[in-house]
Amino acid sequence: MKDLVIFGTGAFGDLAHYYFQHDSGYSVTAFVLDSAYLKEPNFKGLPVVAFEEVTTQFPPSRYDMFVAVGIQKVNRQRAAKVAEAEAKGYVLPGFLSSKAKAPPDFAIKPNSFVMEGSFVQPYVEIGRDTIVLGNAHIGFRSRIGDHCWLTTPVLGETVTVGDYTFIGINATVVSNHTIGKSNVIGAGALIHKDTKDFEVYQGHASVASKVPSHRLRRI
Repeated sequence: MKDLVIFGTGAFGDLAHYYFQHDSGYSVTAFVLDSAYLKEPNFKGLPVVAFEEVTTQFPPSRYDMFVAVGIQKVNRQRAAKVAEAEAKGYVLPGFLSSKAKAPPDFAIKPNSFVMEGSFVQPYVEIGRDTIVLGNAHIGFRSRIGDHCWLTTPVLGETVTVGDYTFIGINATVVSNHTIGKSNVIGAGALIHKDTKDFEVYQGHASVASKVPSHRLRRI
């Protein structure tokens, strides 16, 4: 079993710790933060060390690192830290849940993360540092770029997603379409055309009924 340090102690850091600890060949040894955000010496019972000093305490010759940073600045904050970690010499493993469905020849790339229940069809490519949360559906021959975040979308076959794109819960992209770079596709959105770079699409939010619940007689 290999040793791993995780950059980040937020919700994603907590999540990454659980999955790497319980469903991988890694043992999580420590957490890492930039020194400006280092407030507590421990998290999840493990030491928290400054990123500026991590190579001294946890050298890249013995430890790998996973960067668990969220969608801040449309994934660019995580991408920047990935580059910094690699510059320090760290190997950044990817994670593919044992409960995800993916072809046997599917290769997870550095710092990418695919959770349980996700369905990755044949000839799909998922880029570096791309996060795919549980129960996503990625259709045949689709291409997902680098530094993306997919929150349980449905992507048809031969869909292309540009780098740094966020796709929200239950959003759908129809087959044979291209999502531009740095798009934000909101929860429940339906995309049935190609999009340009830096575009934002919102799903239709439900509105409250004018009839209060205590007047409903069939529930």
